[in-house]
Amino acid sequence: MRFHLYSDCNSMKGEKAMVNSKVRKGLSAVAATVITVLMAAGCSSGGTVQMADKDGAGKEGQPVKPVEPPQEPVELVIYYPYVSDWDEAGLMQTFGEPIKKKYPYITPTFIVGDSRPGRSITDLIAAGQKIDIMFCSIGATPPTLLDPKLEYDITPLIKKYGYDLNKLEPTSLDMARQIAKGGLYGLPAYVPPSALYYNKDIFDKFGVPYPKDGMTWDEMYELNKKLTRKEGDGQYYGLSMSFSGAAQMNARKLNPIDPATEKSAINTAGWKSFAENFIRFYQIPGYGTSVDVGAQFNRFFKDRNTAMFVELTGIHGALLEGMNFDIASFPVFADAPSAGPQPYLTYYYIPNTSKVKDQAFQAISYFTSEEFQQQKAREGKLLPILQNKTVKESFGQDVPLFKGKNTKAMLPQAYGAPSAVTRYNGIATTEFYNAVIAVIGGTKDLNTAFRDAEEIANQKIQTAKPK
Repeated sequence: MRFHLYSDCNSMKGEKAMVNSKVRKGLSAVAATVITVLMAAGCSSGGTVQMADKDGAGKEGQPVKPVEPPQEPVELVIYYPYVSDWDEAGLMQTFGEPIKKKYPYITPTFIVGDSRPGRSITDLIAAGQKIDIMFCSIGATPPTLLDPKLEYDITPLIKKYGYDLNKLEPTSLDMARQIAKGGLYGLPAYVPPSALYYNKDIFDKFGVPYPKDGMTWDEMYELNKKLTRKEGDGQYYGLSMSFSGAAQMNARKLNPIDPATEKSAINTAGWKSFAENFIRFYQIPGYGTSVDVGAQFNRFFKDRNTAMFVELTGIHGALLEGMNFDIASFPVFADAPSAGPQPYLTYYYIPNTSKVKDQAFQAISYFTSEEFQQQKAREGKLLPILQNKTVKESFGQDVPLFKGKNTKAMLPQAYGAPSAVTRYNGIATTEFYNAVIAVIGGTKDLNTAFRDAEEIANQKIQTAKPK
């Protein structure tokens, strides 16, 4: 499974157990739901139920009647925008079957968007297609949710059902609140790994020690120099990566767009310094100037002539079959060793057009539960968005491919602070990419490349703005 970084067209900590699993097995779905609501609301010994505040926390002394979601039969239509990630059958297996088992009165139906006429979110809404839940990455949120004006603040539902936001990874909420200007349009669904895959056989071949957790970009650069070499007729490379993806998820909290002016903000000292960190990797003798993401990807996974791959958007289980690999944590900057990359999250949104928002919220609440998150983590399907350490470290436990691997490195110790999300981020990030290519290829110096990139980005933004 691969998670798309959305550019101009298109990457999980202490939840309290809601109901003990052994007890739940002996309860009906209705009883389990009632207990879940009671526990989330927080009943006191005197029979007082806590009222949920904005973040789902309780306030003592305010008795309220426990709320139970409607349980009559209902169809939930769930939209996912990327046909290359999952098809309808894959979504049904991963999300649909678990929700049907948990709540038999819910019938999920999936629609996957693609380039065919009538499959975009705007075409579907115009045709009167009901949609109750949308899965959208950070990058896909502006064109899929905001531009069609489908946003709906779920804060009243969070209060109504006493949903505990404190169980979620904090950065995921910070990003969501920034998108919703203080509210919440949805709940975080999952996050792609941010880590370093490495081929142990190449390190062994050249007698170079394996990467370690916590390595800096400077240390990675030194490894790249040692491992980029010609051996007989074969060329070997130290590192492959997508620096455009790294820019979108940068640990420096650099904004590609000024959210106040909606103009490009890439011609700055911060962005130039960030670019120089990556440009040097491509200037090592023998590395070559090709920065094509597909070629970089194939060097590691297909050709297997590259020692390391900086992972930003996918788990790639099938592509790792047969490789003697392991995992180290995402590289950090020497002056900010505790700051990992930003998470490239996917969110579950409830559009304002849904007629069954309560049942839709019940479904996305389950998708963010410890029960669901841990099961999908163990299956190697999704990386959790919960703060619970046990859940976070359970990834791949039921998958032979990941047995004995350093899977805890797939999530950073701490995510970097989120950049601003605007509908024009993809335009600016693409021009950042083009500027770096120009510098690596020697067609422009750094200052000229970034000055031109910002100018082009602003022209494209002006053209893209609603008339």
